[in-house]
Amino acid sequence: MNPEVAVVILAYNNYADTAECLRSFLKIDYKPFSIWIVNNGSEDGTAQRVIGEFPVVRVVQTGQNLGVAGGFNAGIVPALQAGAEHVFILNNDTIVEPDIICVLVAAAQAHPDYGILMPKILCYSARDRIWSVGARYRPFPPAIVMLGLDKPDAPPYTEPRLLEYAPTCALFIPRQVFEQVGLLDDGYFFYYDDWDYSLRVRQAGYKIAYIPQARLYHKVSRTIQKKGRPPFFWRTWGRSGARFYRRHGRPAVLAALVHLGYLVLREGFRNGPATMQHFVAGVVEGFHQPLTPYPTLPSRNEA
Repeated sequence: MNPEVAVVILAYNNYADTAECLRSFLKIDYKPFSIWIVNNGSEDGTAQRVIGEFPVVRVVQTGQNLGVAGGFNAGIVPALQAGAEHVFILNNDTIVEPDIICVLVAAAQAHPDYGILMPKILCYSARDRIWSVGARYRPFPPAIVMLGLDKPDAPPYTEPRLLEYAPTCALFIPRQVFEQVGLLDDGYFFYYDDWDYSLRVRQAGYKIAYIPQARLYHKVSRTIQKKGRPPFFWRTWGRSGARFYRRHGRPAVLAALVHLGYLVLREGFRNGPATMQHFVAGVVEGFHQPLTPYPTLPSRNEA
């Protein structure tokens, strides 16, 4: 019998995207699997509309926007408590191919040392172009950079490979990884939560794998726009960056100064120096906030 798979979709407004994503999962050729929508503080009636249009979908209400990590955790926990052996987390602005779960389950079963499996993520509006096939660390200029971003889908992206990092846009994670590594760090509202989890998974002895035969299409960010970003965006980005380097920088302060200093120069040039005061303020906040322990998965007996 196939292992149970739970699909956990994070939704914050943009119901049309959520509905299209759900319709693509209704065509999935795999059983058994369940679908969980995390209504992450939406203000467009997402929960009620999902219940009315997709009665097979289970809805988790957060009551407020918990951010990316906190929102995914709100769906991961009940999905695993319900018996899922694998969890497929993804954004609501994606649609999937019907065989995606079959491909990912087969790869996970063939490679028990894979702690994260990442599908090929193509652009929704240009389906012959890559959005991401993973990410790697770049020493200079220092950054974690996406692989394949906006490149044509070509032979170099058709072969499986091991990765350093995988974005939380779409991740397939076996149950034992959550049991051993824990949940996503909900101290990140957005940004760096995926890089943090990727490092923790590799530190636990697992591998991160890119599985190109599993394909989905991403509409790129609908909730974080590219232009006219408000102070909240810059402050949160800075706060998350500081948290990440406090967790993983060696040494923390020097690593943060080098990487985040580069971001200040780059984004200040692109968006104007006035925006960087909010980013720097976020960095300062991030270095003063307490580093709480990573959240852990409740046991199967805990309700």
